[in-house]
Amino acid sequence: MVKRIAVGIDIGSATTQCVASVVDRSSGTLSIIGTGAAESFGVRKGKIIDADAASKSVIAALRRAEKQAGLRIRSAAFSVGGVDLAALRARGLAAVSRPSGEISEHDARRAIESAQSNLEPLSNREILHSIPLVYTVDGGIKTMSPIGMTGAKIECEALFVTALQKDIRNLMRSAELAGIGITDIVAGPLAAGRAIVPRRYKEVGTLLVDIGASTVSLAVFEEGIPISLEVLPYGSANITHDLAIGFKMDLERAEELKQVFDARTMSAKKQLAEIVSARLSDIFDLTNKHLKKIERERLLPAGVVVTGGGSQLAELIDFTKDCLELPAQIGAVQDAVLPTGIASPQWATAVGLCLLSQDAAKGRPELGFELTHKAGNFIWRWIKSLLP
Repeated sequence: MVKRIAVGIDIGSATTQCVASVVDRSSGTLSIIGTGAAESFGVRKGKIIDADAASKSVIAALRRAEKQAGLRIRSAAFSVGGVDLAALRARGLAAVSRPSGEISEHDARRAIESAQSNLEPLSNREILHSIPLVYTVDGGIKTMSPIGMTGAKIECEALFVTALQKDIRNLMRSAELAGIGITDIVAGPLAAGRAIVPRRYKEVGTLLVDIGASTVSLAVFEEGIPISLEVLPYGSANITHDLAIGFKMDLERAEELKQVFDARTMSAKKQLAEIVSARLSDIFDLTNKHLKKIERERLLPAGVVVTGGGSQLAELIDFTKDCLELPAQIGAVQDAVLPTGIASPQWATAVGLCLLSQDAAKGRPELGFELTHKAGNFIWRWIKSLLP
């Protein structure tokens, strides 16, 4: 039986996680054979600010995953996140190149490149993913797949997911110091969405809410692809800090108090309820603002899928339903077999990186876009920046 190894590493604000997986080539099943987690250092608001400190967290998580999996890990796909992760939309137009007027894959790519050229100057930013949202042929017919159609011109509206070049350099430096190669760099919310959001939800319309320690990542999916992305500067740790201040207690006790929060005891714990509700209201007010901006407020049939380490907060789903006026549920990993005792939501991003690597290897990207495989370009540009 021939197997393929896929590894994902997620450097979060609170925890760095490494997942090693085996893909059975005959069945296509992905099984998690090793997991490792370590406290994150050198990370703030989802961004690496100290590559040396972050590399030590990567090494600790890596060694634990290697020990459990019984193998040496030499390379992995990494996620990038943080409050400076952003998505931009643009339109581009290209003339059909064949005399017959038949639209080729080359024409479609030229339309995407035209859209990219119409973006405002990306000062200090790098494009991670280029996602075609819709093509228009000769100003009339709209389609997701124009290949094989005929026309004189093709227009593309595309979503470009970007990250700060500095954040990418810090990520690459951390990997280098940890002695591990980078196979790809993926926006964290898209990796989590690959692991946790069912395909049918992505088709009809859904919102992923990934609650991390210091950020909340949002990704809206429709017709099988991501159509928007946003990162909010709040997370579950903010609730812990508010409780520590409000009740004048240490952070460990505040974390325990947060986990047992129960709306049914609000009369007995009014102050607790007010603190937790106030912070969640901040998060979901900003979420609603984003949905309103993209004209999807209360208009996502599949509702909300919640994931991340902060998804275990008691009464969170009821609060989500009330605030967003949408159905909501805690997500569970799709298309992968996890070891006993591993909670799906907390490991979604790292598992999603493994699944995306599998998709790319099979030539069938599940998210509606191909992995950019820009890691080599990133590394080469970074090396050149160090040359005299």
